[in-house]
Amino acid sequence: MISLIPVNNINIHKQQFKGTLVDDSIKLQADDCLQNGLFDKAIELYKKALAVNPNNIPARLNIAKAYSYNNQFKEAVPHLEIYIKSNPSDIENITFLGECLKKSGKFSKSIEYFNKALSIEPNYDYARRNLLDAQNLLVACIDPEKARQEKYNTALKNLTQAVKIAKGLFPKGYTNDMKDIVVSFDKTSKMGGRSNIAQYEHNKRKISVTDEYTYADPRLTGAYIAHEFVHGKDNDPYTSVREEQDAYRVQARYWAQQVTDIYDPEMDYVADLYKQSARALDERVAEIYRLRDPGIPETSYNHPPTGKKASAFSLSKNSGQPLKAYEIIV
Repeated sequence: MISLIPVNNINIHKQQFKGTLVDDSIKLQADDCLQNGLFDKAIELYKKALAVNPNNIPARLNIAKAYSYNNQFKEAVPHLEIYIKSNPSDIENITFLGECLKKSGKFSKSIEYFNKALSIEPNYDYARRNLLDAQNLLVACIDPEKARQEKYNTALKNLTQAVKIAKGLFPKGYTNDMKDIVVSFDKTSKMGGRSNIAQYEHNKRKISVTDEYTYADPRLTGAYIAHEFVHGKDNDPYTSVREEQDAYRVQARYWAQQVTDIYDPEMDYVADLYKQSARALDERVAEIYRLRDPGIPETSYNHPPTGKKASAFSLSKNSGQPLKAYEIIV
């Protein structure tokens, strides 16, 4: 799922900090590389900025992100430790540090940081699911089979509940023609260095939720599965602005109206847009997806539903132009 949260939330361009003009200039170049997925170049430039000014705290955070997107989690750790000393209540990046430690094999140390984040915000699901995963990995060091079985049982229970929640968000009978769709925790495609939370692959009739969400609250997972149900319902290989807007509306309405005791920045942001108005959410979705692919059509086969055969459905005023086929990844 593409993040709708504005880019400046990752401390790029507009953040003020102490440093030289040279320092500022190098960091801005590094920020552009980070935004555009040029992680090796970004790391190189952040190193130069930090050589000029080791106290450039935003650069410390962003080089850690570049390292993590590059799967260099061990290298991210010391920069995050410096950042956290200056931002001791930043639960998102306290948890990020814990995640980097966990992926570096430092399970006990990672647990300390996940518990620290949860002591500040007990409802933070990102910290909670990482804590449970780290505890399982610690058990695996002693008894791998016990850890494997525990994780399997948790995945089965949580996914079953999440699918039930997702189905309950639609009219009766909505999923009757979707019984061939498989839903599972699995590896998902990456975008911008991070795994997609969920994706629908039409050619496989499969919805995958990233296995990083195995220990997530089923209500959170259910919101993302509901989003993918909108794609699966169409039974065609196309996506469109309208289809994405409708999918986001379903999960945003659910989150805004029914979930009050989970802190999740992505879903909270989507729900806040929806609370402003459905139109505000639609406009943000359209903006992000058109940036991602300027050629994305406004409508797609079977969306909005017409009751006509897909092959006879006129897409839009531009329907004579060729469409791009997607393995729909959202």
